[in-house]
Amino acid sequence: MKSALLAGLVRLAVWVYQELRFRFYYAPIFHRFLHHKFNYYTVLPWQHKIKFLRMAKRHYEGFEYISRDKLKVTRAMKSIVSSAAAQLTLFLPRQSLNFYHRIVLYTDFYNSSITQRRHKGEVNPGLNTIVFSWRGIEHGLRNKSDGINLLLHEFAHALWLEQKIVTEYDVFEPYLVTAFEQYAYSEMPGLEGNDKHFFRAYAFENMEEFFAVAVENFFERPAEFLQEQPKLYRILAALFKQDPSQFYASSNQQKSIFR
Repeated sequence: MKSALLAGLVRLAVWVYQELRFRFYYAPIFHRFLHHKFNYYTVLPWQHKIKFLRMAKRHYEGFEYISRDKLKVTRAMKSIVSSAAAQLTLFLPRQSLNFYHRIVLYTDFYNSSITQRRHKGEVNPGLNTIVFSWRGIEHGLRNKSDGINLLLHEFAHALWLEQKIVTEYDVFEPYLVTAFEQYAYSEMPGLEGNDKHFFRAYAFENMEEFFAVAVENFFERPAEFLQEQPKLYRILAALFKQDPSQFYASSNQQKSIFR
């Protein structure tokens, strides 16, 4: 009886310590770093900000960050990557992205040992790893409304593969994944021939790229996306359990997130 009580008190003390550390250390640091710089976070309602900060902290601590090309991986870099992960997973099941253990960061575009081609980023589910080039990350974040964002693109790939590979849990509701696939298969041929469509041509290579490019546009250009493809937009809103067009719009008036 005493040992069980002691164990309970220890668990309570650990929880209190972790909560105080989050409230007075991690949350203020992340808030100062992101506010008025990371548009998605800036305009979130306060109750969602707290959840976002918890998610960012979890990804900051949960991933092993590995440097390539002698890149010095700073706390700011890890904060930027973990914040993008929090953006996509904010309303998804807690297990989302748990399948991946490592974030590899290259200085510039790199030659992939898997495809033998030049890459900006990739997802390697066999090694539970997501790879980014820092040059690609910077390019994606400097223009907040062009529908090109390497962080969102690769994390979208990671979530899609996690949904397909992991059997213990679902990242997305399976019926919504089916709805997305059915819509994409029916629309991709027509969209591919439309030079004026706001999806870039890379979206039409396969289902995985279509999803990743759709996610980039969903978060970076929600108003235009909703106007151009309302049904597809609403499917994504249901998949991610959020509607960016309702609580934020892209803005280039914010300070740069890069010092």
